[in-house]
Amino acid sequence: MVSAHSYTVILDRDKTINDDPGYLNDPAKVALLPRAAEGIRLLNQFGIRVFVASNQAGVAKGLITPEQLAAVNERIVELLAKEGARVEKIYVCIHGDADNCDCRKPKPGLIRQIIAEQKIDPLKTFVAGDRARDLECAIDFKIRGILVGDDEKHEPANMVLRAANLFEVASYVLEAVFEEESHRKVHASATAFAPELEKTRASGKKVVFTNGCFDLVHSGHVQLLAQARALGDYLVLGLNSDRSVKALKGPSRPVNNETDRARILAQLPYIDAVVIFDEDTPIELMKKIQPDIQVKGGDYIKEKLPEYAVMRELGKEIVILPFRKGYSTTGILARSGSK
Repeated sequence: MVSAHSYTVILDRDKTINDDPGYLNDPAKVALLPRAAEGIRLLNQFGIRVFVASNQAGVAKGLITPEQLAAVNERIVELLAKEGARVEKIYVCIHGDADNCDCRKPKPGLIRQIIAEQKIDPLKTFVAGDRARDLECAIDFKIRGILVGDDEKHEPANMVLRAANLFEVASYVLEAVFEEESHRKVHASATAFAPELEKTRASGKKVVFTNGCFDLVHSGHVQLLAQARALGDYLVLGLNSDRSVKALKGPSRPVNNETDRARILAQLPYIDAVVIFDEDTPIELMKKIQPDIQVKGGDYIKEKLPEYAVMRELGKEIVILPFRKGYSTTGILARSGSK
């Protein structure tokens, strides 16, 4: 799993974490909602920070004392802890609508306070709650929102999901983190990759390049890629687009589309960048990347490779690595009865 430690989730309290009997002022009446602790615990396990931002107008109305509010919050924390779940801090607004304060949701004060105090990245943050205002307070910061339950009919502009409970919230957040962190290694073209390549060159790293379809990743691929990375400091994998795979391998290929293939390859620690190219050969991509070393798998004679002229003109090296015997995508498909 890619690192999730830089991500944050900000939760509403009542009807999101715990049941809401109305102006909850008695710790003995605190009851966690189903799967709430399970969802928070799952976020905790991946290092995702969890905070609470809650409107508590009952204090302004005289229905809840500050001491009762503190006791209720302590009880929520205690019940979560019994199930291995933790929120770092509970932020509250104790004002009513008439007070016109900036911290009462849907106004952004509580979210602004959390961002400032906790130094979190809004673009790596999610808010979740049972009311539209729990999401709307985060719109100014471009924070994504998740509605919990089905009571709220209005869907705010920053809503990305409606979840039944906090476990569904956690599941969505983990999938989103995986997708975003994987995507950081994936570039849709040489042009998109250019800024990252420029930084890599400026750092003095030796760039290694290899390419292929990688339709069904197997041990042979893994060996080739690990060995290719060992030849330098930064491995760029040129990945054939779906169109070019079909042109090279036939109408039944690829088995996995380019998005899925890139996502899988991005998880391998020795791949530093995946660049998708649409041509039938990687020559144009190589001209733009100008790698220090090109790695080719198989029993080729380097002088007969289409890329040889490019690398010779650049004064760079081609290394032929032997394939791992008994492993090929075509062979795997043949054994499985696929074509």
